[in-house]
Amino acid sequence: MFTLIRRGFSWIDPVMQAPDTPVSPLVTLASSYGDAQMRSWCHALFAFDAQIAGIVLQAREPMLAQIRLQWWHDVIGKPVAERPSANPVLAGLLPIEVQGLDLASALGPVIRGWEAALEPDDADAVAQFAQGRGALIRAFHPLAPSVAGTDLARIGEAWALWDMVRFHRRTAALDAAVRAVDVAALARVKLPRKLRPLSIMARAVRLDIAQGRMDRAWGSPGVFAALVWHGLTGR
Repeated sequence: MFTLIRRGFSWIDPVMQAPDTPVSPLVTLASSYGDAQMRSWCHALFAFDAQIAGIVLQAREPMLAQIRLQWWHDVIGKPVAERPSANPVLAGLLPIEVQGLDLASALGPVIRGWEAALEPDDADAVAQFAQGRGALIRAFHPLAPSVAGTDLARIGEAWALWDMVRFHRRTAALDAAVRAVDVAALARVKLPRKLRPLSIMARAVRLDIAQGRMDRAWGSPGVFAALVWHGLTGR
């Protein structure tokens, strides 16, 4: 059974009523260039990120958001038999867990990263957000064990900040963190074909930040064509 929290005269389910946030257009585009296994991992992991993001981005009271986040932190550490079977996000994670992903170690940091985003005006909290949410990209490491975890972490942190500023929320601290991204180091990261969706995401983030065009409408014909070409050729 879900834990219910009494507030006034209503009962709030910290899970089933948690607000939802769709994945970004970039994730949708990039995911289509993966093989069947990669697409399933993208669907499961980015749906999880969107679920956690919705809790934070639509929170009216930080304390209630923290309670909901703690529920997720606790439940991903439980045996499968003790998790709510009707939750679609948890159900989506099960196949990739069977394939070798340790949910608690891989996704626990993502939850804590989003918790830090409850303070988007604080530079230290923004850094914790980037590192924590960025761990979502490192969670793909079991699909390409030869790739350096530090490379995936670099992509993850840059993407976490870029996606937040592009599609969700902007503050001075978030903008400063985006400007501080080392785009030259990001360009040096080379990923295998297996991880092509992540490579597309890294390319989009790098182009936007390098050009200092965070205010332009995303998905201009030139950018879209460049990402499709990269998806097809790796160049």
